[in-house]
Amino acid sequence: MVAAIGSGSAVGTVGTVGAASSASSGSSSQIAALQKQITAAQKQLTESQKGTQTDASQKLQQQLAQQIQALQAQIAQLQAAAAQQAAQQETQTASSADTAASPAKAAASTLGSIIDTQA
Repeated sequence: MVAAIGSGSAVGTVGTVGAASSASSGSSSQIAALQKQITAAQKQLTESQKGTQTDASQKLQQQLAQQIQALQAQIAQLQAAAAQQAAQQETQTASSADTAASPAKAAASTLGSIIDTQA
């Protein structure tokens, strides 16, 4: 059962981190999916801790704990990429606003010079 969780979740999602950073809604849905995987792994970890502790159960618990950490790291990467994208978009929006205001500032400056010259 560990192979089923590990093969589909950790490996399959790593390749899509770059794609998720291109759309914040995409990263939100990926984060939600990763959180569901974490919840499932945590449930499995809790179940594996019940009963007699064998070498196999301890190995399973260790694998599940590592998988949970990997999923949490992927979530952190997605959140960082989304934050970086939001900051870039904010910077671009501010830059666009400054660019749009520049002709108006130049016109006002020219108009002020014309009025000073005529006075």
